[in-house]
Amino acid sequence: MNHPTTTKGSKTGHEPLTRHPAPPPAPYCGLQRPGTGATHTRAAPHTMTAVTTTTSRGQRTNRLPAEVTSFIGRRHEVAEVKRLLATSRAVTLTGVGGVGKTRLALRAAQELRRTFRDGVWLAELASLHQPGLLTETVAEALEVRSHTTPLIDALTRHLHDKQALLVLDNCEHLVHECAVLAQTLLRAAPDLRILATSRQALGIPSEQAMPVPPLHLPDGHTPR
Repeated sequence: MNHPTTTKGSKTGHEPLTRHPAPPPAPYCGLQRPGTGATHTRAAPHTMTAVTTTTSRGQRTNRLPAEVTSFIGRRHEVAEVKRLLATSRAVTLTGVGGVGKTRLALRAAQELRRTFRDGVWLAELASLHQPGLLTETVAEALEVRSHTTPLIDALTRHLHDKQALLVLDNCEHLVHECAVLAQTLLRAAPDLRILATSRQALGIPSEQAMPVPPLHLPDGHTPR
């Protein structure tokens, strides 16, 4: 059946009446459960939280820099670091500057990454010259932020149920501050392990200090 065309009059003749599409429905917060007439409201997300982290339980995270050169030697030392971390919650690699403590720590941590459910993390402290920023630097390395609570409380709350390895690299100019922070974190997180590098041991309970001797290479170069 043909329906008459709806028109509106004009001085020049007849032209079809334009139908504009209906506007899209306004956003709503109510969600209807399938099969029922009931509607529940989804709460709006918070704009600020006390602790924010990008990691989740059960997801291993590797926050170590990629090696850009070959790792030569130190197989015995790497095995010893891994053995010490299996029996001690804090291990510090000690030795003179440039002996290769950082490289050894990173290689051992890389080989242990599958051991720690919540990942391995690196806090680089060589360029940190303000002791008061140590907690903030470690929190940033762990991707933890606090908006409403003291940062140390946010750190301990974040780590308390984590099985993780934290590498504190170059502690020698912040030995006391690193010792206090490490001891605080270890007390709060029973499954946390800390691997530190320093020219001297941190001096905290249960710490195992491992001296790193120079590595003499055939070409005379010493690893950093």
